[in-house]
Amino acid sequence: MKRVVVTVSYRKGTLKDNGQRFVRSIILNLCFVFLGENMALYSLRWVAWVGASCCVLSGCSWLPLSQSESAADRTDATAIATPETATPPNPDTTPVADTPVAAQSTASSAATQQPNYFSEGVTRAESAVAIGQSAQSPDDWQLAASRWQQAARYMQQVPQSDPNYSTAQQKAQEYAQHLAIAEKRAAGESIAAAQPAAPDRPPGLVATIPIVDSMGGTPVVPVTLTGDRSSQQFNMLFDTGASGTLITPAMADAIGVVITGSAVVTVADGRQVEIPVGYVDTLQVGDLIIRDLWVGIGGDVALLGQDVYGEYGLSIGSSQIDLYD
Repeated sequence: MKRVVVTVSYRKGTLKDNGQRFVRSIILNLCFVFLGENMALYSLRWVAWVGASCCVLSGCSWLPLSQSESAADRTDATAIATPETATPPNPDTTPVADTPVAAQSTASSAATQQPNYFSEGVTRAESAVAIGQSAQSPDDWQLAASRWQQAARYMQQVPQSDPNYSTAQQKAQEYAQHLAIAEKRAAGESIAAAQPAAPDRPPGLVATIPIVDSMGGTPVVPVTLTGDRSSQQFNMLFDTGASGTLITPAMADAIGVVITGSAVVTVADGRQVEIPVGYVDTLQVGDLIIRDLWVGIGGDVALLGQDVYGEYGLSIGSSQIDLYD
């Protein structure tokens, strides 16, 4: 018997190709050992025919060594030439990890949802004011009180980090005071209006007259005249050079001055003219009130004369005139 050395070699390829080559090598060597060289060749033909039949019937790839190697080499070459042909993952099924951007977006959304307490408080206060201006029943005042309470609570919730924090604390106290007033109104209690404290008057000050305008360096002051028909306010020149008070015919007609006679007066240019005269019930200028004042009627400019303020000392400033004893 011939001594046959069984040699099994592995070549580059897939695991399936190596297994096929291994099986073919074993069969070939066994044929040489047990059957002899002639029978081995015959057996090889029979094995090849059986193998081909198996490939056709079962789809197995028992191909010749050269064809299998070529297919393996082509597969390897294709794999090397196109390393990026792998199927990309499906974004619908691939889990996505939370990213910092998503976390920041969530935090931003949470910050955006935080209420603006200062703005809400102002809105409730404006609503309370509107309700209070038209309130006519206890229920109306109760609703106004509810809005003031909400406004105060919102202001108390303004965080210290808010730039309006200091203002909010002041508003909270102010709204609490309005709340107390609205609750008293809802309970039917009357609220006395706060009276402003009278400022301290300088010693000897009798009256203060506001100046509203100036004409040729002469102050213009508001004067209220009362006649038989009505009481109206007019602007008159505070003329320290006029001995008597003069009003225009339109002013006399507007308040209903009853003409009692006429008088001769000296005008600014030195001429003497006769004009009608009458009495006004009251003349008020600033804090000074004069009753049953005799006035002349004529011209087109009203003059406040010495017969009104001549007995007082004068201090004429830029915005007011003070009368002293």
